[in-house]
Amino acid sequence: MDEGSPEAGKTPASLPARLLAMARGPIGLGRFVRFAVVGLSGVFVDMPIFWALYNYTSLPDLVAILPAYAAATVWNFMLNDAWTFRDRREKTKRSKLVRFGKYALVSLPPLVYRLAAYWPLKELSDLQYMLAYTVAIIVGMAWNFGVNFLWTWRKRSQEAQSDG
Repeated sequence: MDEGSPEAGKTPASLPARLLAMARGPIGLGRFVRFAVVGLSGVFVDMPIFWALYNYTSLPDLVAILPAYAAATVWNFMLNDAWTFRDRREKTKRSKLVRFGKYALVSLPPLVYRLAAYWPLKELSDLQYMLAYTVAIIVGMAWNFGVNFLWTWRKRSQEAQSDG
C-alpha cells in the first residue's frame, strides 16, 4: 500500500469489529440473506440425498451424511459464487478453483459441528432423525457465512484484482 492511497495509515479493524460492521451494513445484511437463501436451497440438495442413502442403502446415518454434505457444498458454492458474492469474484478458472478450495476448507468445521450435533440429538433425545439433522445443519450456518465473507470472497483491492 503506498502512502498516497486512501488506505494508508488506517489500522485494520479487529475480526469482531469487522463481523459487526458486516452485519450492520446494508450490503452485509443483504448478502447474509442471499447466503441464507442459498443455504436453504442446499438443504433441498442435502436432505434428500441423506434420506435416500440412509433409507435405501446399508450406509449408517453418520456415513450417509458425508456424500449429502459434499453435494450440498458444491451446490452452495456454485450459487454463492454466481449470486451472493458475484461482486467479489475474479473471473478466471484458476481463481474459481482457489475459491472452491477455500470454500471446501471452510466447510469442514461445520461438517464436524453437524456430526457432533446430529448424533446426540438423535441418540440421546426423542428427536426424529430428520429433525435432528435439520438442527445440525443450522449449527454451522453462522460459521460458514462469517468465514466465507471474510476469507473465501474477501474484498480485494483494485490492484490485486488486476493481477488475475
